[in-house]
Amino acid sequence: MAEGDFELREIDWTPARLAVAGLMLVVSTVHFALTTSTDQLRFAVLALGLLVCFVVYFTDLWQPQYYLAGAGYVCLMGVVWFVSGMPMTMVGYVDTVLKVVLVALFVYLAFGERRGIDQENPTG
Repeated sequence: MAEGDFELREIDWTPARLAVAGLMLVVSTVHFALTTSTDQLRFAVLALGLLVCFVVYFTDLWQPQYYLAGAGYVCLMGVVWFVSGMPMTMVGYVDTVLKVVLVALFVYLAFGERRGIDQENPTG
């Protein structure tokens, strides 16, 4: 791969990977809805950040350690919602449950893919 180039990567679509991709879209959509209903631009910025993560997920730029970065980012999204006064409380609670599942899947995939790499290359 030449510098500055990237391509779509082959993804072995397990249920966990499919759920991660879907949950990234759903959580982003909820944050865009929070933006339109509360006029707080911070939620749109957070949603765009997660959408960038979603796009990178499909490219060869993706690395397993990005799962952990994604978990941290999703936690940050929850903290911002809480600090912002918890607008749209019921939607926020549902979104929080989805974010907890997303973080759990990010951590599961981060360590699962690391284990897979170690098994393919036991010396490395």
